[in-house]
Amino acid sequence: MASITDTFGDLFENRRRTELAVVGVLALLAVPYSTTPYVTDVVFTGLVFVMLGVSWNLVAGYAGQISLGHHAFFGVGAFVSAWLTTPGRANLPEAIQSPALLAIAVGTLVAGLLALTLGPVLFRLSGHYFAIGTLAVAAIVQLVLLDQRRFSGGSTGYYVQNSLSEDVFFVLMVLATVAVILVTYAIVKSRSGLGMRAIHDDEDAASSLGVNPLRYKLLAFTVASAMAGLAGGFYAQFSLYINPDSTLGVPWMVDTLVVVVLGGMGTMAGPILGAGLFLTLDTVLRETAGELATTIEGALIIIFVIFVPGGLYKLLKDRYGDDEPNAAEAQAEQAE
Repeated sequence: MASITDTFGDLFENRRRTELAVVGVLALLAVPYSTTPYVTDVVFTGLVFVMLGVSWNLVAGYAGQISLGHHAFFGVGAFVSAWLTTPGRANLPEAIQSPALLAIAVGTLVAGLLALTLGPVLFRLSGHYFAIGTLAVAAIVQLVLLDQRRFSGGSTGYYVQNSLSEDVFFVLMVLATVAVILVTYAIVKSRSGLGMRAIHDDEDAASSLGVNPLRYKLLAFTVASAMAGLAGGFYAQFSLYINPDSTLGVPWMVDTLVVVVLGGMGTMAGPILGAGLFLTLDTVLRETAGELATTIEGALIIIFVIFVPGGLYKLLKDRYGDDEPNAAEAQAEQAE
């Protein structure tokens, strides 16, 4: 209990922030019971982006490894969960049919194990070569699933069945999103988080001080990929339809990048704020600007990045102060 208190103590010591977090979670839990199905779908998509943004930020914002294939693990989690709840459509034995939550858990595990397997190979590359390598992995996974129509449905897609309602899945998604944020926060606050920050700042210097770069890169990559798989599993079970083009498409990766950059890379609150801003912007523009929505959205994002390079989190921090522990404070706490 002491270690848990040490890890999360400062997260809740700010009363205003704690109250806002509790109210926000309660408001999200009430969404499917107090709004329309359209609003529920939009907010659910926002939760998916929070999961993807928080997990990608662990790899890129803290460990300094720019992955452009994060959506591959999202797609893997989605398809594995779909196969386990609806195996007949993939010509798989009915004996493997599983409850939706178990299927999501297995999809999360498979995504993490895939990252753990590929990580040592990919991390032989560095910089933009690593980014290209991860993008290639995502392209390969997408092409394989498109080619193997019997397992994925090809361009036609894959219809999913489960016994839980959309409202239940929405509530579970809120709880899973909170869990992802807390797990990420715990990692960032730990010695592993310090190792990731050290690698991010100067890998050679960190290595000379006894930090094992591969260990911390692999930890960040594996945990982040498992979280992406978790998001994919919930997405498949909530939407009840997936296909290789949409689920493994590059737009998922681009939107995740936008979410993190808008919110503030290398901060815990950044991806959460970025997801809210991006989803609001996207929804309002699609309702008001129609076909011009994407163009206007792109221009606004470029303007935002130019004039607020630290993201929405920096903008709010400059005005209201910083509640997040920085790297120096975290290092001092660990030294004590």
